Amino acid sequence: FSEKKCKIIVMRLKLCFDCDDTLYDLSWPFRMCADHMFEKEVLDPVDLTAFYKDYRKAGDEIFDRLQKGEISIDESGEYRIRKVCAQYGIAIDERSVKEFQQMYRGYQRNISMSEELREFLENTDAELAVLTNGEHAHQYAKLSTLNVFDYIPAAHVFTSGKLGYAKPDPRAFDAVMKALNENPMDWYYVGDSYVNDMEGAKKAGMKTIHFNRHHGPEGEAADHVVYTEKQLIDLLNELSS
Repeated sequence: FSEKKCKIIVMRLKLCFDCDDTLYDLSWPFRMCADHMFEKEVLDPVDLTAFYKDYRKAGDEIFDRLQKGEISIDESGEYRIRKVCAQYGIAIDERSVKEFQQMYRGYQRNISMSEELREFLENTDAELAVLTNGEHAHQYAKLSTLNVFDYIPAAHVFTSGKLGYAKPDPRAFDAVMKALNENPMDWYYVGDSYVNDMEGAKKAGMKTIHFNRHHGPEGEAADHVVYTEKQLIDLLNELSS
């Protein structure tokens, strides 16, 4: 009788996060600005959830121009609020457009991660990374405000502005995996956008978790779908075990 020794290899969970509307609720700065800028009777008939979604869509329309440096971040923000107000029949002059954007930038300096998510990141033994679309310095400033670098090393944080590729282009995800010397099949990508995050990551060979915080479009590219931070953290703990 000969006893064979079996070596059990336990794989660490590997998670790459989006930033906006994933690590924090991006609608918070928008709602704070809307409450301050518009009279109650203007907002009462408006579905603020739909209003916010259309505000984000307006930004998506011109993201390529922002990525190429053809317009500034403030010009992009001014376009978003101008476009969505026109769509909803809300009067706003150019002075107020600029004021809204500057106020929005101010609130972005006060964003925060939830205590529950911070606790998960602090205690998990998962390998962590971030891939976010946006101008490099602007996204780094937000990640710094969120204290992301307390949990994720700077060498594991990537922006489309620095990479030269933006989600959903699979080359953005490929570049991250190459920089980390990792197999994409070992990683989960966690993000809020079905097209940018789920479809892009899946095409790059990653597993996917759709944190559909604002109940946007869904589809088969998502391996898991969650709607609240509690559901997300419960799922991540389950995958870790």
